Amino acid sequence: MATISSLGVGTGLDLESIVTGLMDIERQPLDRLESKQSTINAQISAYGSFKSKLSTFQSAMESLSSASSFKVFQANSQDEDLFTATATSTAATGSYNIDVTQIATRDKLASSAFTDYNTTVGEGTLTISVGSESFDVTIDSSNSSLAQIRTAINNASENTGVTASIITDDSGARLVLTSNETGTDNAISVSVSGDSDGNDSDASGLSAFVYSSGGTQNLSSISSAKDAIVSIDGFTVTSSSNSIANAIDGVTLNVKDVGSSTLDITRDDDAILESVNEFASAYNALMTEIKSQRNGQLEADSTLLTIESQVRDVFNSGASITGSSFSYLIQAGISINKEGVMTVDEDKVNEVLSSDFTSFANLFSAEGEGFANRLESLADSWLQTDGLIDSKEEGLNARLTSLDRQKEQMEARLEMTETRLRAQYSAMDTLVSNLQSQGDYLISQLSSMNSN
Repeated sequence: MATISSLGVGTGLDLESIVTGLMDIERQPLDRLESKQSTINAQISAYGSFKSKLSTFQSAMESLSSASSFKVFQANSQDEDLFTATATSTAATGSYNIDVTQIATRDKLASSAFTDYNTTVGEGTLTISVGSESFDVTIDSSNSSLAQIRTAINNASENTGVTASIITDDSGARLVLTSNETGTDNAISVSVSGDSDGNDSDASGLSAFVYSSGGTQNLSSISSAKDAIVSIDGFTVTSSSNSIANAIDGVTLNVKDVGSSTLDITRDDDAILESVNEFASAYNALMTEIKSQRNGQLEADSTLLTIESQVRDVFNSGASITGSSFSYLIQAGISINKEGVMTVDEDKVNEVLSSDFTSFANLFSAEGEGFANRLESLADSWLQTDGLIDSKEEGLNARLTSLDRQKEQMEARLEMTETRLRAQYSAMDTLVSNLQSQGDYLISQLSSMNSN
């Protein structure tokens, strides 16, 4: 019996095209599923873009949603060579006379000169104290050179705040010990026990490093540990650090040199105005995004309408706000024009900041009433886990998962259908081919009989 190696050989028909055409029809439901998936993926992507705009909106609302947001102060030193300063939200406006009589310094001690950094010093135990804290460094034959002693001090696991270095001058190499922190609380002292030369306090061997402010001083003082001393409006403040925090409430002084000057703490209205402009920009960007998505992938999505409606409800609700003489943003220089774009009248804002700062601040930040406070709460609810956006994205992803399962099932059925069609048409092709062979044989036999 003849066999068919390719569809259509037996019949002469284009059976391959017939099977392909039939499978194209069978595949139409799968194509519709893939089209739905593409749409959902586009919607998920659109929500990603929308979510980004919402996050920006949330941050802008947060910057004006609490009273501390308006407590923006700048500290101005009249002589930054003497001191600088920074102010936090707990500061208050004012002017202060600052007199720096002493800056904080580190303790620094140096040894006598050795031939070079490879010179063997001695063995024993160094006890180095930094203020009330101390640590031991064991020196033996494996680490008794000047350089090795330096490394052993720096690598000591219990080092309480001293750095060892070597300075080589015309006289030789010297070990230098420096406290890591400034102030008298970080003064260095060194004692030795078990010196290999039998004397724990002489100027030779390991005891060459002994130093006590009230006793043996085999090291020489390069600089002494001192506290910073500052007079603020006649009141003396002593600090182990040159960074002095909260001597003036909410202010950190950073003293640099001895001298007198003035420190002014003022409210930073420019920073507040910048936050107001960011507030308007974030609102405009959100409304533009909503309009864009409504004309795009999220055309029929009710979530956009919900968010837009909630935002407009906040702006359109004029009500008494605790601590503010204003009920609407337009009263403070912020308006929304007929195109829906928010604009900021900076001159008006600056005027209100100067004339009625408290009302302006509460207009935005009053708990549960201020515009930025309410909008931040809304944005938080939209973006929180299981919130409006999260739930929408979960729903879209669930639909994708369901469509994936349907596709798998449909693709399996299509594979079975194509296998069945090919088997049927192959059998038909073989049958027709066999019939044609038999017909050709009979015709040849008849022709032979006629010839005979």
